[in-house]
Amino acid sequence: MDESKIIKDSIHGYIEIPALCVRIIDTPQFQRLRFLKQLGTASFVYPAASHNRFEHCLGTCYLAGKMVNALRSRQEELGITEKDVLCVQIAGLCHDLGHGAFSHVFETFHERHPRKASRLVAKLAEVHEEVSLGGRHLSAGPHYAGFYQSRADKKSLHSIATRGKDSTALLTSTYSRPQIVNNKRTGADVDKWDYFLRDCHGLGINVTFEYDRLVHFSRAAEVEGEWQIVFKEAEAENLYEMNHARMMLHKKAYQHRVVKIIDRMLVDALLKADDFIEYEGRNGRSFKLSEVCNDMAAYTYLTDDVIQRILRKPTRVSVPESYRLKEAKLILNNILARNLYSYAGEFTEADVIDVEITKQTLKTKFPGTECLVKEVKFGSEDGNPLEKQHFYRRGNRGEFITLRAEQISKLLPREFVDVKYHVITKDNRAKQDIMRERKRKQITEFLEVEFPVLGNLYR
Repeated sequence: MDESKIIKDSIHGYIEIPALCVRIIDTPQFQRLRFLKQLGTASFVYPAASHNRFEHCLGTCYLAGKMVNALRSRQEELGITEKDVLCVQIAGLCHDLGHGAFSHVFETFHERHPRKASRLVAKLAEVHEEVSLGGRHLSAGPHYAGFYQSRADKKSLHSIATRGKDSTALLTSTYSRPQIVNNKRTGADVDKWDYFLRDCHGLGINVTFEYDRLVHFSRAAEVEGEWQIVFKEAEAENLYEMNHARMMLHKKAYQHRVVKIIDRMLVDALLKADDFIEYEGRNGRSFKLSEVCNDMAAYTYLTDDVIQRILRKPTRVSVPESYRLKEAKLILNNILARNLYSYAGEFTEADVIDVEITKQTLKTKFPGTECLVKEVKFGSEDGNPLEKQHFYRRGNRGEFITLRAEQISKLLPREFVDVKYHVITKDNRAKQDIMRERKRKQITEFLEVEFPVLGNLYR
């Protein structure tokens, strides 16, 4: 008989994984997450930030169980069962199964693909949704014989799969589904709690919020006709610290200037190598990199090792298009040798009359120039995320309120979105350093003359 397993996690210590979750973990689809870095190319800037989505999903599974068990112990009237707890844990375990190579870089690769880009992006989103739901593709193939412990297990997994990622939460019939794993309303969910803690650990950044308090002072409540997770009023500042941690992670790591440059270089390499890299799917059929999301068997082999696949691919002189593979290899070798696209300056929307005209002017005047967008938000959506969060008051858990910014802290920012445009040029050491530096200075001088406000940035 299958039993649960105890795993030592670097963030949460010893955690217990239910038997059915262990069965999911042992599938090829889940094991694939070992080879997807949680922070993508950020490890090129922060060498210790090389943790993977495998460990993050284990941590999310643990926090999902911890959260729903906390609600179960405090709110018996909800009628939460062991099966409900298991379903929430499975939702947390499987929420990232659909990520492609280097995660968001692979999404950008599809967005920029010249062939039917909109269709490819839609298909990738569909794959990410389907694969991440836990149950649709995990039972295919002979090695999954006996995957489900019972028909009830299969029904529970199917329930998660058909309700959608945004609804992965408590699956009881007595109330709707508060978004425990993925809370798009306020951003306070166990997925973020785990990767904030895990990413800060790998990046060497101190964590300032306490997720244990959020778990302890949470409740499931029907507010204005919608079931939500509400927190004690005293936790408002803790939630502010959580969102502040998110903002700092974006500024210092996720959207670090060099990380964004490497991301752009990697996308260029993937676009050039698309016709040469293939993954084997069902019935021995091969799929190009841009087509791999059309076949779940092929998608199982898509990992961050796509870089090595490109570098190891033989270049055949007899193939006229092979120069594109050579260019892809050159870009990847330049990433590894730190010969990156050059940074020339930056501007904001307040500095220019029209952003699109500015971008087009730079591109026309300086061929090979591009503007990378750095958009940092205080929450997952525009505006103050805390204004969407409902709280209960001590001694009156039936009354739910929202708080204005000044009621939480006078130190809250006035603006909750910061957008900058990094100007880069695709010259690297493959060209003479003196030519590259000259072009960078020309772009910088152009920005200073055309937009005097920017002059202070480069002095």
